[in-house]
Formats: sequence, C-alpha cells, structure tokens
Amino acid sequence: MDEKERRELIESHLQTEVFHLVGRVADAIGRECYVVGGYVRDIFLRRHSKDIDFVTVGSGIEVAQAVARAAGRGSHIAVYRNFGTAQVKLHKGGSQNSDNGDGLELEFVGARRESYNRGSRKPIVEDGTLEDDQRRRDFTINAMAICVNSGRYGELLDPFDGLGDMARRIIRTPLDPDITFSDDPLRMMRAVRFATQLEFDIYPETFNAIKRNRERISIISGERIADELMKIMSSVHPSRGFKLLKDCRLLELIFPELAAMVGVEMVNGHGHKDNFWHTMQVLENVAKKSDNVWLRWAALLHDIAKPVTKRYDENIGWTFHNHNFVGERMVPKIFKRMKLPMDQKMRYVKKLVGLHMRPIALVEDEVTDSAVRRLLFDAGDDIDDLMILCEADITSKNQERVRRYLDNFALVRRKLGELEERDRVRNFQPPVTGEDIMETFALTPCSDVGKIKDAIKDAILDGIIPNRYIPAYFYMIEQGRKIGLTPVKQKSERELESEEFVDAYRSPLGVWLMVKASHNGLMECRFADSLAEDFAPKPNSITSQAIKELGDYFSGRLKQFTVPLDIRKGTVFQRRVWEELRKIPYGSTISYKQEAELLGNDKSVRAVGTANGKNPIVVIIPCHRVVKSTGEIGGYAAGVALKLSLLDHEQRNL
Repeated sequence: MDEKERRELIESHLQTEVFHLVGRVADAIGRECYVVGGYVRDIFLRRHSKDIDFVTVGSGIEVAQAVARAAGRGSHIAVYRNFGTAQVKLHKGGSQNSDNGDGLELEFVGARRESYNRGSRKPIVEDGTLEDDQRRRDFTINAMAICVNSGRYGELLDPFDGLGDMARRIIRTPLDPDITFSDDPLRMMRAVRFATQLEFDIYPETFNAIKRNRERISIISGERIADELMKIMSSVHPSRGFKLLKDCRLLELIFPELAAMVGVEMVNGHGHKDNFWHTMQVLENVAKKSDNVWLRWAALLHDIAKPVTKRYDENIGWTFHNHNFVGERMVPKIFKRMKLPMDQKMRYVKKLVGLHMRPIALVEDEVTDSAVRRLLFDAGDDIDDLMILCEADITSKNQERVRRYLDNFALVRRKLGELEERDRVRNFQPPVTGEDIMETFALTPCSDVGKIKDAIKDAILDGIIPNRYIPAYFYMIEQGRKIGLTPVKQKSERELESEEFVDAYRSPLGVWLMVKASHNGLMECRFADSLAEDFAPKPNSITSQAIKELGDYFSGRLKQFTVPLDIRKGTVFQRRVWEELRKIPYGSTISYKQEAELLGNDKSVRAVGTANGKNPIVVIIPCHRVVKSTGEIGGYAAGVALKLSLLDHEQRNL
C-alpha cells in the first residue's frame, strides 16, 4: 500500500463526524488525542468496527466528559475511575451518530505506561506519553495510532511497522515477546486468536516465546481463556486456532482432553487414525456448513472420549466402544472446568455428542422406519444439526466410501422428512396423558401409569399405532388390561370423535386467536377482538401445540406449522385450496390466478377467492399470502390491516 492509498483510506474513515467532534473537543481543552488499537487495524484490513478506542495524553475521563456534553442528546457516558477509562455511547437518533445508524461506542483512556508483578497480569499503571502507550500494546498491528487534533488530523503513527506486518500477514509483539507474554500471559491466547481470525502467521520469535512462557497461562482465569476460545471457535477456520494451540503446547495446559487425542498408537504393526487431526477435519466440515458455535463445539468434542475408551483387540484391531456415551458424560465436566455455560447450550452439545453415532449406525444397517422414528424422537429439534455433524464426520480418503455414506445419509434425511410429516414424532409426548390413564383406571400416581405411557410411546415409535389420540386411547385400554387393570370410565370411539377442545392465544397484533380442536387435529383458528365473558378454556394436546406454534411464529422462531389439521368444513375443492396454501413459502406471496393455476384450473380464480374467505384456520393456513395480480393487498376476511401486519411480520423475520 503506497502513501497515497494509505492517506485516502484514512480520510475515507475519518470523514465521519464523530472523529471531527472528538478532535474539536480535544483541541478546545488542549489535549493530544488519537484513535488507537483495533479500529485503526481494521481500517487497513477493511473490516467494519463500531467500537472506537481513543488515547489522550492526560485524563481520558475529562475528554470523554467533554465529548458527551458536545454530543448532546442521544449520548450516554459511563466512567470507570478505578481504571482511568470512560465510555461514551452515541445511540441511534443522537446528533453525532454513525453513518449507518447503528450507534457508536467510544472508549477513552489516558496514555500510560505499565509494569507488572510476576504473580498477576494486573499492571501497575503510571501516566505516560503516546509512545509509552504504543509500547505496552500486545501486537504491532494493534499499536498504530491516528491523530484527530486539527493540526495533525489523520496523521498515522506506526512506530513498530504494524502496516508492514499486516502486509506480511504476521502477528508480532512490539517489544521482547518473552516480556510481553510473561507480563500478561493472556496475550498468548490473543496471538493465537488473531492468527486464526485474520488467517495470519505468528512470527517465529513470537511463537517460540509462547512455547517458553506457556506455563504462565496458569495465572489467567478460566473465563478469559474461554472468551478467547469462543472467538477462535467463531472464526471462519476454527481448526487453525486449535492446531496453533497444539503446536505451541498451550493446548495440553488449557484443554488436556483434546491434547490427549494427538498421535497414533501402534500395536503389532496396527495403528488407529490420529483422532486429533480427524477432529480438526470434522470441525472444518461443520464450519463450512454452519455458523452455530455450539454445533462447532459438538464437532470438537464428538470423539473426546476416544483416548479413554481406546482398546486393542487381537481379532478386530483398535476399538473405541461407547466413546459417544462416555463423551456425553465428559461434556458437563469439561464445560464446568473451562467456565463455559452450563445451561441449554451445554445440554445441546452433550446431546449431540451422545447421539452422533446413531445416524452412522443407521446407514450401516437397514434404514427402518422404527429406527428413524426413535432417532427423530431422541434428537427432537436438533435433528438437522445432528445430521450436519454426522455428515461432517465422514473424513475417509476413500471417495467411494464417502459417496456411499453420504448417499445413505440422504436416504436417512428423506425418511426423516417423510416420517415427521406423517407421524409428527419430533419432541412428541404420548397423546394420552398420565391424567387420562389415572382417570380411566381410577389410579393415583404410581408405576403402572408410567408403564402404560412408555408402552404407548414405544408403540408409536415402532409404528404399531399412529401418533394420534384415539388409537393411543384404545391401546391404553389394552395395555392396562394386560397388567390387570380394569377401566372404570371407558369412552366409545364415537364419543371420542365428537369431543371438542378450545383455547385462546393473545397475539401481538392486538387480537385474539381462538383455537378449536378434536382429538385428531386442529379444526378452527380464527381472529377475535375479545373473549366472551363465559369463555372457559378446555385444552388438549392439539390446542396446546397450536398455541405454542403460534407463539413461536409471532416471535419469529417458527416458519412452518406442523400442528395436525382436522378440517370438517368446506367443499372438496375448498379443501384442496387450503392444502395448496400451506405450500406457499414463508414470507412469499402468490396471486389468486397463480393459485388457481396450481390447482390445474386457471378459470377458478373466483372460487379460489371464495375458498380463502371461508378458510377456517387463519395464519396456520396462510391465505394472507395470496394477493391480487397487481400486487394490491386485499380480499382478507379478517381485514386488510391484519393481512398487512402478517405479511410485514414475515418479511421482517425472513
């Protein structure tokens, strides 16, 4: 990058009003002020950043307070006197906001020099010059500064050739790396993290200093290390970071379970694959498919128990029996020690580690409906992520073997879709509840209730009965009699077919959605401005599912309803129209004419409009997605305003 290009790049960033504002304020109170650190680095890397660090020669807090006053309405200041820093937030709507309207966070600190005691990474801080402040920075690429004072506006100060190191794509410390890393050992993790995020190399002298000082990592808290690992895991190529941690020997100190996977053991000339390098490939395969950082953690940990389950058998060679189940039990311990979250995120990783062999076992054996149902039931909403992990786990160099496995996984995916559509077993609970069992057989809570529920669940998963209430009810009667129970209150099939259940959901649109269901499916979902005074909810599993899905839809989490329908109203043609409506993609619209064409009769536009007007199940059967050929919004029985609100909601959540 020549001088002219560098100058133009700086000017293009510093033309934003906020830099002129800070410069004017600094001039007015007679302070030198500079943009420093990551923001300057990202200018030359052409990366967006909305957090800006300023260093002033003198009190950073005083400059921050003056900037907040000058910014006026829309600004907020937080002062941290113990650290000598202050943060000014310029929110959307403030007079000095960023061009993109997202707001800015400005951090101010006085220039300082630091010294350290060996037992702590907390520095002893003294006032210093800009040069002192640049020398204390972790890496040359973070040690550049740009002046915002009027006389030197836009002047770059780069005493350690950070620009040159960016051109050479290297991470290097400004001063002696042994002192840099011994003073603050977290910088060793930061070196690996920056090298991973930026796809830079670590300068050999710097890298060797990490090796020499690696034991110093023991004074760093688990939370700070976990924070760096999360940033590594969120990178485009996360395996790069773990390979660097292995090579500099930090891995064995911060993540011994992963370090234990390195290497190949030989017995009688037979060796197993290097499970560390296999794991790195799986992690990269997952990273290509998903930004979900917790799915990436599952990839990293999927074989974590192989070192502790490894055995050599003279007849079959190396085995790792039950490594998935042992690994599942290791996950909470690893998360707890490494200060990673112990909430649903950990449980998600734990589940995927425990299940990751199931789809592979399916493709090696016959893919039966029963086995796929059980997989779908156990994985629940995480089934798609599990399949991504399992497909990523195929790292063989034998391309024919890879092709065969991936073809079989495609078959499993197809069966998963078919069975989910037909049987709805993802996250299902047996349609007959414990209360139903106790009422039918006059029981109090006891083991017999659990036995009958489990028998119903297994019958559904094995395909013996469909996942519907009425077949499950009569199966309950049968199973109760098998264990010596006599029903005291048994309903006929006709009684069950005629039962109806009602409930209501208060939508964010300001109207109620009234739902009515049979045991077989949802019969109605309609808008209502208010509830009748005598309204009394009478829910069942179908109404409960409908209300949950409506809640997820309006919160933006759900784009396709799965609640079963039991439509008893309307003509055969109208039912075909409603069935076709459910195929319109979320956030899309079609015209009445297009809908008629999909039904094979482009002359039936008026009949299509009539069918939409009589649709008994609003939102879930999305007749709001049908518009006039001109694009005009109209023809919605509940009113154009509601139709517009639903379409706008879907567009915002696409």
